[in-house]
Amino acid sequence: MVDINKITPEQEYVIARHSRMVGKILDLLEASMPEGVQCEKIKKLAQVPLYDFRHEMVQLVTIGVPQE
Repeated sequence: MVDINKITPEQEYVIARHSRMVGKILDLLEASMPEGVQCEKIKKLAQVPLYDFRHEMVQLVTIGVPQE
């Protein structure tokens, strides 16, 4: 977990841009299908890889390219 008091400007930028992007994607998903349980499930499923990606980008800004 990231210490909220130690967020760098670069990390803050990545998090803010990512949040706007996720909002846009969720709005598009919602607009493209009828409301209901299926829509909510798809929105929740879409968020998993999106937030995984945000975590990877914050780590990239913090520690650089992983040495895998």
